[in-house]
Amino acid sequence: MIKSFFIGNKQKFLFVFLMLLLAVLIIPLQGRQDINPPLDITSTPYTTSLSSSIGTSTPNQESSLLDYQATSSPTLELLSSTTKSQSDTSLSQKTVYLTFDDGPSKLTSEVLDILKESNIHATFFVLGEQVKRFPELVTRVIEEGHALGNHTYNHNYEELYKGFSPFWSQIKQTEEAMASITGAHTSLIRAPGGTAGHFDDTYFKLLKEGGYQVVDWNVDSGDSKRRGVPHNEIIKEATTEIHNNQVVVLMHDGSGHEETVKALPKIISYYKDKGYKFDILTPDLPEIQSFQFKVTQSAKALKRPQPSEEWIATNVTPNAELFSHGKRLVMEIGRMETEFKQGEYRISDGKIMVPLRTMMDKIGVSVRWDVKNKLAIIDTGLNTLQISVTTGEWTSSKKDAIVRTMNVPVQMNGDALWVPLREVLSATGHNPISIQVNDQEWRIRTL
Repeated sequence: MIKSFFIGNKQKFLFVFLMLLLAVLIIPLQGRQDINPPLDITSTPYTTSLSSSIGTSTPNQESSLLDYQATSSPTLELLSSTTKSQSDTSLSQKTVYLTFDDGPSKLTSEVLDILKESNIHATFFVLGEQVKRFPELVTRVIEEGHALGNHTYNHNYEELYKGFSPFWSQIKQTEEAMASITGAHTSLIRAPGGTAGHFDDTYFKLLKEGGYQVVDWNVDSGDSKRRGVPHNEIIKEATTEIHNNQVVVLMHDGSGHEETVKALPKIISYYKDKGYKFDILTPDLPEIQSFQFKVTQSAKALKRPQPSEEWIATNVTPNAELFSHGKRLVMEIGRMETEFKQGEYRISDGKIMVPLRTMMDKIGVSVRWDVKNKLAIIDTGLNTLQISVTTGEWTSSKKDAIVRTMNVPVQMNGDALWVPLREVLSATGHNPISIQVNDQEWRIRTL
């Protein structure tokens, strides 16, 4: 009888069993919650030193923007938080980008040694004033396959975030310092303290228009939140797990970050053990804009001076050519040949414009600046040329005897003085005798 009962009710028992199994699978999923929800970083501002990323951070509800140090964590609101998760896209390869800010310094060589020993590469966001102090380290960074990014000139918050024009000026200063060593331009930029609380829409818009890519981070090692953060704490923060296959880790290799150097080997080991590939940041990474913080309400509310349309047209718009591919400009001066890549020169009102100092460096002529009188002074050995930045007046002299004076408009882009190529060649004794143009280049021959 029992046997006949189970046989007759076989389908009913199977149905009940399947329903119980389904309940066991579904109920835990419904009870799961996000243990790391996004935070509103504008709710708790912090104050730090304006001149350095190292300082003591304390809560201060009355803090102004200029005193704000964007504290970073995986919960900072990134642009990607409103888009499809990177792990849901084709970017399934787990990649970590180690980044170092505020260098180069004496510690940078130790960082490079560790990276070389581990056979991995990183990205260094450098300060212009440090580039001038340690040019040999900039060269080593490039020679060993790492990437360079622009971190402004002096890291001074008060200057950088009072308006876009001073920020742009510092970017161009650092760019010139790097290019004088590497011969190349980088479009990667990282804002001191991060963009959160500092950048409004103008900063993002004009930097993009100028050809730059702004990069923040999604994991902060915490090595700059106060002076002397111990390496164990840095390791813990730098290995914070986040739900993203693409990880950008913020660290520092500037002076005072010895503990970061101590922490670095274990940070590298952690990501290797987790199966991450190490890579450098490049402007063409498809996900690079997702490593930007959102513009905060506090930054939107600031009434900072806006650049004029004329200033933007003169400084920002032509700058994008630095990072585009086009004709090169080749000069044959006697038996010497030198060139400007696309973006290192520009066409303005039918004239080829070049940066004066870069031009003179290429032909081996010295330039000095008379700051008081706002004069660029060029000494060719045979004669002297003075160019007034204020009036555009050019004065040539030989043995204290004025040869000629002419008025030629010049342009300022950041701290670089741009001058018409034909006029500067003629004024320095190199009269152009032919100009040839094809799809690949402009070629100018001079006496």
